[in-house]
Amino acid sequence: MAPRPVIHAVDDDRCFREALERTLRTTGHCVQGYSCASAFLEALDPSVPGCLITDLRMPDMNGLELQRTLREREIRLAIVFISGHGDTTQAIAALKSGAIDFLEKPFGEQALLRSVARALEKDSADRRLAGERALVMQRFSNLTRREQQIFALIVSDLPNKEIARQLRISPRTVEHHRERAMLKMQAQSFSELITMSVLCGIREIHLALPQQSPGS
Repeated sequence: MAPRPVIHAVDDDRCFREALERTLRTTGHCVQGYSCASAFLEALDPSVPGCLITDLRMPDMNGLELQRTLREREIRLAIVFISGHGDTTQAIAALKSGAIDFLEKPFGEQALLRSVARALEKDSADRRLAGERALVMQRFSNLTRREQQIFALIVSDLPNKEIARQLRISPRTVEHHRERAMLKMQAQSFSELITMSVLCGIREIHLALPQQSPGS
């Protein structure tokens, strides 16, 4: 059974933090409060799902520094920032660095719950993607070096004839290698194999930009 998500509330204002904890607990959430960022970092278990609510201004480590520290430790925890000082510049910086939302004190209960819901959804999606990527990477690592080379060519934009020329094999053998790669990677379709190659970092996603008409 998956562990229950924990909402981590970091704020040096004890009265506000305790009020925040009460609000979230009465709506059915599991909450853990901390008076400073260092206490939160020491207690955090990254394997447990959840999100972080933190003040931008704190004495030992401010919110942006905490966000940067989590990123450096490769901990992808969805963050909701709060502040009572109208820190617009810092808020923009936090959002650009991946924060889910920025709430300025005082804020209403519904605004808080909406932000928390978005953060928990983001955390769930991130963990699901990380799990899928780990599984795909494990399958890829089980391929031989030659199979990995062929896999990279098969999921490229090269036509079969060019792949066959590079490998000095027939186009029909290229098709055989494609089927073999799908089997070993447990892909149900070639499009799924392409997705796996993106998760492995072999292929990048190329988005086609809409073409503008002349004079626009």
